[in-house]
Amino acid sequence: MPHLATPRARPLATTALRTWLAALLALGAGAVRAGGIEFVVTRTDDPVPDECRPGDCSLREAMLAAEANDPFADADVIVLGPGTHALVRGPLDAVRQPLRVVGAGSPQTRIELGDDAYLFEAAENANLRLAGIEIASGDGVVVIHDGASARLDDVVVADGHVSVGSGSNMTLRASTIRRTLYNHGELLVEDSAIFNLYQMSPQSGVPHAMVRRCHVDGALHPDAALPSAMTIHAGTLEIEASLLDGTTVRAMGASTTRISDATVTEGEMSLVADGAELELRRIHYIGNTGPVRAEAAATITIEDSLFEDNPVRALYAAGSSEWNITGSSFVANQVDGNAGGAIVLEDTAALRIRNSTFHGNGFSVAAAADGARGGAIGFRNGAGARLVLQHVTLVRPWVMPVGVVGTVLGGHGTGVTLDVSNTIVSGSCGFGAGVLQNNAGNIESPGNTCGLASGDNLVGVGSGDLALGTLGDHGGPTPTILPAEGSVAIDGAGTPQCLEADQRGFPRPGGARCDVGSVEADADTLFADGFDG
Repeated sequence: MPHLATPRARPLATTALRTWLAALLALGAGAVRAGGIEFVVTRTDDPVPDECRPGDCSLREAMLAAEANDPFADADVIVLGPGTHALVRGPLDAVRQPLRVVGAGSPQTRIELGDDAYLFEAAENANLRLAGIEIASGDGVVVIHDGASARLDDVVVADGHVSVGSGSNMTLRASTIRRTLYNHGELLVEDSAIFNLYQMSPQSGVPHAMVRRCHVDGALHPDAALPSAMTIHAGTLEIEASLLDGTTVRAMGASTTRISDATVTEGEMSLVADGAELELRRIHYIGNTGPVRAEAAATITIEDSLFEDNPVRALYAAGSSEWNITGSSFVANQVDGNAGGAIVLEDTAALRIRNSTFHGNGFSVAAAADGARGGAIGFRNGAGARLVLQHVTLVRPWVMPVGVVGTVLGGHGTGVTLDVSNTIVSGSCGFGAGVLQNNAGNIESPGNTCGLASGDNLVGVGSGDLALGTLGDHGGPTPTILPAEGSVAIDGAGTPQCLEADQRGFPRPGGARCDVGSVEADADTLFADGFDG
């Protein structure tokens, strides 16, 4: 019979090791977070805080109970019913862990704090979500500190401001901010209405804001001391598919502002800082109280946009700003000034305009009587400014007030140089000798006032021979003017200056040679969108 070993006790060290391993495995399993707790608020007053008990729980008591809960669990949820929750005992404690506060909808649930204090404050690394409530405070309604995150859905901020700290992020959807939204971090605003957006230089990082499908509404806060503004000191501001109504867009620092597929009305845009960049694509700038204005070493890019019925001109190019404009139309703008009904050029600014249309721009009666110059584009106070026109169509108004010098082009002084090619001037020029430099492939009708070189251009062309059609939708994103069959503009452009496409994006040349002006009468439009069937 074989010898059987006598069982011995397990060494103490081995037991401790196994216990430690089991604890470690349990800690790893704890990566699956425990569920959050739901606290139902049943009273709208603000009693001395006690427990949040079923059937007897105020908002403050629910906040304190959530704060005492496991900070590593899933987000706790505070549920608010209809009514006004008046916080008479001062601000709520800062949120330091995941938390959701959900009301019955912004028209039904309201939170008020009379003090000039924060209402919802998210501390560093906290995660806060608010939904279905209207909130008001004399100071900061929602303040997100560095490293925190927040989301607001169907939230109306009736009073006070919202602030996003550096290194933090916030998302607003279907919400309304009736005062100021401050951003130092990462901000997304969608399908919302806001009054002010103020983006400042953070202590660290680069701020970025995206505003999409929103209404920036200057009427949201009628008692405001200052009008509605989107002011950017640093970082990037992007605005897409939105309405800017009664709002000033202002670049105060080296920053980038991109606006696309938007309508801008009853406002203005201003770049006053060196290094500021503005990009406008497919915008409608209509009926504004001020122009798009740059007076510093700023860069402005404008593409496929319409500037229409602006009573204080459309663009103001000054300082050492650099402008590049393509595929755009300027229609029925005017100014009560001495130069530039649609655009004025000053100082050492450079303005390059390609594949664009100007129609019916001019001056007020008083400005015309004083000898205003350049109904479409004018210059003054030049000190080395440059204007470049390539494949542009300029058409004077049918009726121009008496006294204008240069119904489409003109200016005061000689501190500017003008290069013009493959351009239609249907009107007159009014500028001194030495301004016009390179010129070829152009047409002036009906006179000969621009000083175009006769061997390289057509001058004194009758309106019947020029045969321009009416301003309208001829394809592309902006209104244009097509030359009719038999027009001298067809196949009349100078080949070296011919651009690859016209204002509508249709290819050049459409015939034997490129057409003069912004559009090709015989362009092949079948495959212009890049599809072949």
